[in-house]
Amino acid sequence: MRTPTAAALVVGSEVLSAKVQDENGPYLARRLRELGVQLVSLHVVPDRTDAIVEALESVRRRVTWVFTSGGVGPTHDDLTLPAVALALCRPLVRLPELVEVLREAHRRHRGSSDLPEAALRMADVPQGTRLQGDPRFPTLVVENVVMLPGVPAFFRHQFERLAPDLSAPPFRLACVYVTLGEDRLAPLLDRVALDHPAVEIGSYPRFDEADHRVRVTLEGKDLQRVEAALAALLALLSPDAVVRTEGP
Repeated sequence: MRTPTAAALVVGSEVLSAKVQDENGPYLARRLRELGVQLVSLHVVPDRTDAIVEALESVRRRVTWVFTSGGVGPTHDDLTLPAVALALCRPLVRLPELVEVLREAHRRHRGSSDLPEAALRMADVPQGTRLQGDPRFPTLVVENVVMLPGVPAFFRHQFERLAPDLSAPPFRLACVYVTLGEDRLAPLLDRVALDHPAVEIGSYPRFDEADHRVRVTLEGKDLQRVEAALAALLALLSPDAVVRTEGP
């Protein structure tokens, strides 16, 4: 089974101007990894239709899923929905089911189902959009594009209702903490990487008062291969160079 892949598209000029710190990209990266989905790219683009369309066109055919964050509200700078429609060559249509969802939400929070036109614009979606997840606060999905809100609490709520449909075999991770510097460690890692190409090997040095100088990670979906690469690395290291190991 092939590992599903994903790209993330954070839409928001406020992120690029540092008025708001993005929380959704890091959250998505962590959760996708936990679900066994490989995130291959994360893009941050301004609130401009051309920028959103260009980013979508560059990634959507190369991955299983594209997740967008932000730009789905009622204001003038909420451009994600029409931009997705443009990128997919689909007309923008008002979805009756979504209108009812918005009216019900307005009734719960405002005591009235009379929606202003600005709020109704949130129901104008790319033709073929389906509603998934929580019926009272659904996730918008069209083709392989998942359109999520920018508010972190709402983003997480909608993503987690979709998460069971994304699950794949998990990644297996082993970590080795060593006292060697990367200069001495590099040839050993080269050898392990050459002999175990199915395992992704990372090296992360520290320059503080930690009990180790480098953390080495060995990751893959095949547990036996990760264990074999870990054993090969440990066989090349002297016992006094290893502070501890974790996993897989």
